[in-house]
Amino acid sequence: MQRATVLIVAAFLVTGCARRHWTSDHPDVAVRAQAEPQAFVGPALQQWAELQSLAGSYSIRVAKGIGRGSADLAIAVRRPADVDINILGPTGAPQAYLRANAREVGLSFGEERVLYRGPSTGGAFERALGFDLSAAHVVATLLGYGIPEAEATGTSATWDADARRIRVDTVNGTQAWLHPVTRRFDQIERGDVRGMVTATLTSWLTLPPVPDALRLQVEPDGYGIELSLSGAPTVNPEFPPGFFEIDVPPGFEVRALAELAQNGGIFGRLAPEE
Repeated sequence: MQRATVLIVAAFLVTGCARRHWTSDHPDVAVRAQAEPQAFVGPALQQWAELQSLAGSYSIRVAKGIGRGSADLAIAVRRPADVDINILGPTGAPQAYLRANAREVGLSFGEERVLYRGPSTGGAFERALGFDLSAAHVVATLLGYGIPEAEATGTSATWDADARRIRVDTVNGTQAWLHPVTRRFDQIERGDVRGMVTATLTSWLTLPPVPDALRLQVEPDGYGIELSLSGAPTVNPEFPPGFFEIDVPPGFEVRALAELAQNGGIFGRLAPEE
């Protein structure tokens, strides 16, 4: 009888803890978030006002069906849409890179000795990446502010009762869920009827407020991507002139980015066949 009582009490405590939510600990914030969700957006975005760039080492795991792949990455980003992603080999040397700036996108594969290159218009970066996130969305996600600067004007905010978050919608179709207490974006979605990319920001550094772990789910392609910092990043680094320019490695053939196969983006190459 005593054992049964202990089990019942334990079950009650576990259930109670599972049901407890931040709204119970911060009822005043919950009331304000429901009544005036838009009032939370500006102050939240202000946290990242001084954060302009980041460079760090990351580890990545890519899954598609039963296939698995992993790699080490060196990533550097700068507002609003400069990106440099290097896939590193066992010795730490770059095996492939994806680079973007305001004018161009370049995707290089060392084994093939080919550089795909083209103007940064018409979904070029998305094609080189392998799914529907622009360079500006990648920068906004990795720095943590969620909403590209070009989309920050004219946002609408509503209370999402199911998520217990403030949902921020932009005119370009980005949706981001803001935690009213932490003032951080837990989830970001981008897509349409053709496909959806969902970024879930699972862990954060305290200062600066950047995610140190996130998950990406890419549909309908079925990619699951886990990305995490391998150490402390460099905040607001001074990149040398031309750092984000597209350079042609010696002996590489240059092809038009339009020739890249539809599933030939840099993350598509990381995912093994099922």
